[in-house]
Amino acid sequence: MKNLDWGKIPSFDQLPVKKGAPPESSWGVFGDDDQFGCLNFLTPQGVIDAARLVQTGTVFRLDAKIGFATPTLFGRATVSHHVVPLGPFANDDVVNNFNTQEGSQWDGLAHVGYPSLGCYYNGVQPDQIGPGGQLSIHRWAGRFVGRGVLIDAFGFRQAAGREIQPLERDVFTLADLKGALEHQGTTLKPGTILLIRTGWMESYEQCTPEQKGGMSTFERVKAVGIEATREMVAWLWDQRIAAIGTDCPGVEPLPANFADEKILHYRALPLLGLPLGELFVLAPLAEDCARDRRYEFMVVSAPMVLEGGIATPPNAVAIK
Repeated sequence: MKNLDWGKIPSFDQLPVKKGAPPESSWGVFGDDDQFGCLNFLTPQGVIDAARLVQTGTVFRLDAKIGFATPTLFGRATVSHHVVPLGPFANDDVVNNFNTQEGSQWDGLAHVGYPSLGCYYNGVQPDQIGPGGQLSIHRWAGRFVGRGVLIDAFGFRQAAGREIQPLERDVFTLADLKGALEHQGTTLKPGTILLIRTGWMESYEQCTPEQKGGMSTFERVKAVGIEATREMVAWLWDQRIAAIGTDCPGVEPLPANFADEKILHYRALPLLGLPLGELFVLAPLAEDCARDRRYEFMVVSAPMVLEGGIATPPNAVAIK
């Protein structure tokens, strides 16, 4: 982690900066061997500034409980937990079949590559991914601390009397996000960890077991999300957003056409190196922000130290 000369970071319209890099990519901006992408926007000065935001000492856990989705979403593995007695007054835990993306998660930069290029962020090749390889999630373990901002897009739409259906393929536009920021009186600064409340998690938690069972497979998951346009990713880059964490299962609306290279996952992860977070718990934080009208706070996230890892639970808290 190091401080940046912000004036030397190119605008989105100036990308790419590296010869041969794909359009709209940040490859080479932070060096040819960079492993962090937009997490480079998290700086030591940013950590200091974030710590100054702590006023009440209130802590909000952003992770859902492990195994919260029953059955799991997208047909991912079902985790099992066993307590192993070691003696009369001692025990161990064994957690089997744990998929790092079964619940709250940060998608690492090795999660998806750009299909037509056949490679990942910064040109990393498929055979460079995995144990001992590039773009490993463990590299993020000591880097994910900074100023957080909540955009309560769900609350904004509700307050405006505009219908929102979190469990359907609905869209929050860039205008929605900007409108919510203005409504909140919140400004973005370089190095912001952006949290976006869509209302999906709290809507899912209200479903019956039968309803949850009907939305478990990849083909059946429907969810609100943020629009996947050039304007959206340009805004995120030009605002120097370090990462986006949402309370929906895809960040972008689902279902999504993964044959379309313009979806947000491809624009964000392999091109810009922008971490995407899914299935965060944001409703309690949003309620507190609405009470005191403070939508900025310190975020501390500790990704798993899993060498070669693809994704990680955020292990994150927002501290106000």
